[in-house]
Amino acid sequence: MATASGSPSCRKHRTASSSFSLAAILLLISIMYCCPAGFVVAARERSAAAGGDSVMKERFEKWAAEHGRTYEDSLEKARRFEVFKSNAQFVDSFNAAGGKKSPRLTTNKFADLTNEEFAYAYGYAPVSTNYPTMRNGTGFMYGNVSLSDVPSSINWIDKGAVTNVKDQGKDCASCWAFSAAAAVEGIHEIRTHNLVSVSAQQLMDCSTGANNHGCNRGDMDEAFRYITGNGGIASEADYAYEKQQGTCRASGKQAAASIRGFEYVPPNNETALLLAVAHQPVSVSLDGGGSVFQLFHAGVFGAGRAETCTTDLNHAVTAVGYGTDEHGTKYWLMKNSWGSDWAEGGYIKIVRDDAASTTGRCGLAMQASYPVA
Repeated sequence: MATASGSPSCRKHRTASSSFSLAAILLLISIMYCCPAGFVVAARERSAAAGGDSVMKERFEKWAAEHGRTYEDSLEKARRFEVFKSNAQFVDSFNAAGGKKSPRLTTNKFADLTNEEFAYAYGYAPVSTNYPTMRNGTGFMYGNVSLSDVPSSINWIDKGAVTNVKDQGKDCASCWAFSAAAAVEGIHEIRTHNLVSVSAQQLMDCSTGANNHGCNRGDMDEAFRYITGNGGIASEADYAYEKQQGTCRASGKQAAASIRGFEYVPPNNETALLLAVAHQPVSVSLDGGGSVFQLFHAGVFGAGRAETCTTDLNHAVTAVGYGTDEHGTKYWLMKNSWGSDWAEGGYIKIVRDDAASTTGRCGLAMQASYPVA
């Protein structure tokens, strides 16, 4: 009886299971017939995501090897990978959307830093706004020069008045010192035909006026005042850069270059800036923030439509030329202090005669000055 009663029960169970399986299969088939694209798209998306991450990880490992990047543990490496991936996607998207005039970005040595981390590590600090009002157009020695008397383009690098690109390093907002140093190097070579790198470290240690604070921001005009009052500035070889502020050790150092003073370029006037740069390298303040500046590679910043910046003056560079590129875009040639492996050998071209702004692109015409020798 047990066997007899068990057999029908067992057969009934199999029948129910078979019915359920058949119903599930029929439901799955009906869903696939109803929306087969959904299954295909979902599968492809999962596959693409897995494959994309794999490709991106390979790209990250190659980048890390090229830049000698190592991390303290696997968690930090995983976090840096996510930052790199975000930056790489931004670079790829930006480059894909750009036209022939647009600049190009790249996953450079800053590609594993968020823009906020980059701004902190490379010491962006507000430049002083204590910019004097120009009185009756005086104090600008090139004010009576006509545009017809200056060249349509000039490159002080080619003319031998620019030293090699320096690297201010992480956690030190010393761009102001390098900008002032480059301007002094330029006018010294133009006057003496002797090109020498002067000491940015001396400016950090010794030019400590109200607005100059070593790695915590500074003004080029105060640096020029210090050099004038000190009777000159030592060479970089004699007073090397240390990436931190120290005690002033200028006493007994021989001056490698000297100046008689400095002048301001009339603000918000790119024509006046051009007249000055036509005669010598000029210190310039601008907005150097933003991911485009951070990851810049080549071309003219501002020639496309996606390069945004403000007039928040938080970085200092040196204008060492101007010109027009093959697409007819007028540009300024700026020397930076983030090393020669950033942008085009450490230099960046920024659009000139910006019709959209009287301040110049990124505020570059707002606060410029140059030494007088």
